[in-house]
Amino acid sequence: MTFSATGFPIPAMAKYDVAFLLVPKFSMIALYGALEPLRVANRFAGANTFAWRFVSVDGQPVAASNDIPVSVSGGLADIGKPDMAVISASYEPEKGITRPMLSAVKALARKRVLLAAIDTAPFILAQAGLLDDYRATCHWESLPGFRESFPRVLSEQALYVTDRDRMTCAGGAAAIDMMLDWIGRQLGRPLAVLVADQLVHFRSVEQPAQARLPAAARYGTTDARLLRIITAMEEQGEDPLAARALAEIAGISVRQMERLFAEKLGERPMGFYLKLRLEKAERLITYSTMSMREIAVACGFSSLPLFSRSFRARYGRPPSALRA
Repeated sequence: MTFSATGFPIPAMAKYDVAFLLVPKFSMIALYGALEPLRVANRFAGANTFAWRFVSVDGQPVAASNDIPVSVSGGLADIGKPDMAVISASYEPEKGITRPMLSAVKALARKRVLLAAIDTAPFILAQAGLLDDYRATCHWESLPGFRESFPRVLSEQALYVTDRDRMTCAGGAAAIDMMLDWIGRQLGRPLAVLVADQLVHFRSVEQPAQARLPAAARYGTTDARLLRIITAMEEQGEDPLAARALAEIAGISVRQMERLFAEKLGERPMGFYLKLRLEKAERLITYSTMSMREIAVACGFSSLPLFSRSFRARYGRPPSALRA
């Protein structure tokens, strides 16, 4: 054991090389959420403990989703064997599902490199078959499509998931949590706590935050009856619940449920339910390869024409136009 210049104990010769693989339209906040913990960790563990570099498929700069270009040090051919390879994607993850990218991540897996994926980048690892029988997560908005497209992945809604030599996270600030966890695994939890403190970012390990804002925050209500109904609506699959069944979940009558929705949300309960089902359909169209008929069934519509009419009424265009 040696000590850094700040007196922090670190294993002798602890050096870690992290390569970030950038996919066009990646999330800037998620990328720097993963990067900044490494920079801060070097302050305590030694200036060269963690090294990082940006890589693109062709060695050219990559524009983030905010259109800011990020320079890279090389292409996939230059990636070598880092200790950790982090794929960063967000909008349009299909831009990263190319033959060179899939070949590169498979080669890294064969070298037993720790593979991490941020936001929608788990789609790339899953397409390469590298998440089969692994626990994994991705951004909550794309999670339904991810589950439908890759049934062999043990997907779950979480801030981040670590399973053996794979790490995946929901994106945004969750990238900080994922990297803090990795830093703690390499050099001990005390260092991870120091880094989190410097970043003014600490979540309880015993009570980790949810991967999505709770319904109470999203809809501005603390009414337990209403929240139970909304939760049931969001969790229901192919067979939508009838109004009576929804009311029974909250222990109230259908008439009371209608008054509750009108008072708290200014909406009728079944209209609100339809909106949730159509929002789910929009995400499946965007983030899955399911057919329109399959999406209609998954979102509780009895026929494709009914689904198309309902979708057009809400979004002003048919579902096929969104996918196009």
